[in-house]
Amino acid sequence: MQSKTPRGAYVFSLAGSVIILVSAIIEFVFSAVFTFIPFIGLLGIPIVILSIIGIIIGVVALVLSAKLGGLTNESMVHAIGAVLLIISIISFFTALMGGFIIGFLLLLIGSIMALTWKP
Repeated sequence: MQSKTPRGAYVFSLAGSVIILVSAIIEFVFSAVFTFIPFIGLLGIPIVILSIIGIIIGVVALVLSAKLGGLTNESMVHAIGAVLLIISIISFFTALMGGFIIGFLLLLIGSIMALTWKP
């Protein structure tokens, strides 16, 4: 029996989004600390910028993943799945390799499940 909502996609993408967001926050804290060290500070600025982008990506992924849990419209689920797929690829380059690679993989699996979901 098929589910009326994409539960598997919701769980995987939500778990991946949380891991990506936490890893981006950890990256931001450590890179912000390193910017205050003399002679290393200028090297840490690009990492701070990447970690801020990672936090934004993590928040957007978290919001979309949370929205995915209550949707029953197939076209909306597929649209959010496509956006989450793009976000998962971007997160690999911004948030500590996509949340220690685990968050990237979970979000990737969840987005693919959303893209292939049938009610």
